[in-house]
Amino acid sequence: MAASTSWRARSKIDWMLVALGLMRTTVTVSQRTLLVTAPLQPGTLVIEGDEAHHGRVVLRLRPGEDIRLADGAGFAAAAVVTGVGREALEVEVSPAAAVPELALGQLTIASAVPKGDRFADLIRGLTELGVGRFIPLDCERGERIPGNLDRARRIAAEALKQCQRGRFLEILPPMTLREVIGLGEELVVLDPLGPPARPGAVRASTLVIGPEGGLSSEESRSLEGFPTMRIAGTILRIETAAIAAAAVWASAWEASSR
Repeated sequence: MAASTSWRARSKIDWMLVALGLMRTTVTVSQRTLLVTAPLQPGTLVIEGDEAHHGRVVLRLRPGEDIRLADGAGFAAAAVVTGVGREALEVEVSPAAAVPELALGQLTIASAVPKGDRFADLIRGLTELGVGRFIPLDCERGERIPGNLDRARRIAAEALKQCQRGRFLEILPPMTLREVIGLGEELVVLDPLGPPARPGAVRASTLVIGPEGGLSSEESRSLEGFPTMRIAGTILRIETAAIAAAAVWASAWEASSR
């Protein structure tokens, strides 16, 4: 929807004040982040929809305030709010810069899906830690996987704004264990009876986490020959195991990258 004439007029006044030195002119990267569609380019940008609502109502943005824009494709930019309307924001965008890639972007978590809000906690935690991909694992004894993963992707997008990573957590369609194996990446099975986790060097890897009811005999046989590792000596819930494992890999890989 087109921006209203009134707030465009106000934005012109704001920029006149900037030119006269009566408003802030330094564009800094704010902790307040809005998501925009890639590619992120410098210049005037009108933000509409949910992100505009978030900026107006939640962040209470006003003309002249600094914000950070991210496109979820690896780039971010500082911007200054130049206009606030009923249904849109206008911002002046500085040149975008690449957000440093995280080592954990090489990691895929293939996991059974926990119930209810625990799934949201899992997605949020993996996003904040920098995991590259998540695969909902379709197991015989697992919980029902949501038919629509859009809510999970929205949670990941909100978490991206909070943690300021560069790229969205990629949430793939559900797969069976055989399909995950068929991807051809190095596979590690998380098992409380396995040896302590040793992530090793940074490389494309997939961690497999089964359901709380355990893998079936056929599923277990399909994983024979793949290494097993444990995160703790106790039985963990799915989301705890996934987040804890991602944290262990993140710490080890960051240390090995220095």
